[in-house]
Amino acid sequence: MGKKSEYVIGFTSLRDGKHEYQYKIDKTFFEQFEYSDIEGADLELKVVLEKKPTMIIVDFEVEGSLRVMCDRCTDSFDYPVAGSDDVIFKFSEEELDDEKVIAVLPNEIEIDLTVPVYEFTCLLLPSRRVHPEGECNEDMLNAIDNYLMVESDSVMEDGSPEDDEDDEIDPRWSQLKDLK
Repeated sequence: MGKKSEYVIGFTSLRDGKHEYQYKIDKTFFEQFEYSDIEGADLELKVVLEKKPTMIIVDFEVEGSLRVMCDRCTDSFDYPVAGSDDVIFKFSEEELDDEKVIAVLPNEIEIDLTVPVYEFTCLLLPSRRVHPEGECNEDMLNAIDNYLMVESDSVMEDGSPEDDEDDEIDPRWSQLKDLK
């Protein structure tokens, strides 16, 4: 049996009302997710759990930085993140359609915040992750530019430009010019 996660909270012994938890999240948290783009983390997570008779409302507040790869130069960098979100754990035996509401069977004794925290944290990242202006690895950018450099005109063996026969206009299109 594996180690129990620190993000699993037993709620049966908690009184109704608010309860606060503080977590420090580092790269080991993200290593448990196989396809995570996050290479490292230095996050402070504050969780406020409000227990009610029919549900548990969990508010997340996170601040810090995530280590990710730059989409432009492929070097890793620390991207600052901050945000808040909430999730509701509702005591129910039926499936719920709302992504913000997680069904918890009435006989359950604990909730696991691992996946909601992971998903929430990933949503703090933009779809395009790039270094701040001027901080990209110039050597890598130059290597990428050299690799992607494509000449627009073909050159023959003697150095003269190759004539492109495809430049002629399709006769069907040229007939359309005459229409008015």
